[in-house]
Amino acid sequence: MYSPSLSGPPDGPRVAAVQGALGRWAERLWSGAQFATVSQPALPTGYPALDAELPGGGWPASGLTELLLAAPGSGEWRLLAPALREQAATRPVVCIAPPLQPYAPALLALGLPLQRFVWVTPPDAADAVWALEQALRCGSCGVALWWGDAAMPMLRRLHLAAREHGCLLLALRPLAARRQPSPAPLRLACSPAAQGRLEISVFKRRGPAQAMPLSLSLPPIAITPPGHAVARTTPALVAA
Repeated sequence: MYSPSLSGPPDGPRVAAVQGALGRWAERLWSGAQFATVSQPALPTGYPALDAELPGGGWPASGLTELLLAAPGSGEWRLLAPALREQAATRPVVCIAPPLQPYAPALLALGLPLQRFVWVTPPDAADAVWALEQALRCGSCGVALWWGDAAMPMLRRLHLAAREHGCLLLALRPLAARRQPSPAPLRLACSPAAQGRLEISVFKRRGPAQAMPLSLSLPPIAITPPGHAVARTTPALVAA
């Protein structure tokens, strides 16, 4: 910075240099409050308030995105249904290792075309990761939902495979995974709240930190099934 001296005012080049440095510094401060430039298209979530919190205005069209849940059945299907309906119209949706047996009438009530869904229930976690990677690399699925976990190198490998083949990989993991590092550019923590609402904390994204958690009102399911899903150690395969 310029420091006054007895020799008189600073020359023009010195003033220009100082002004340029201050301008770049101010630009960095300003851009820190903006979303980073997104180089890929986004899928609208169906919830304008959530779209406003996501870089690009929706779910990333490809790569790994994480939804951390308090427990399976916390409202994730109602949250994801609009994007899944849109993607299933053109490309299949693959579901790998769901922890609960899907309840078809409830999913149909959300408008999900189950004939476009492929359900895979491998016998163990290692087989689930293998099946997921094959599904990503085949290049035919638009969305892959995966209930599982893996070490950082494998997560990075799955993220790159999803990016390369244009697939949105949604990893549904427990809330405890928030303390673990992840290559996912977008990570959300979701907790059910009263009156059919879902509290969403976008704790990792390309851009500024979220000011406060978002409270979304999820649409009700048109039917009242006797149990939305049935807990089982290994869910039964649902024919698609």
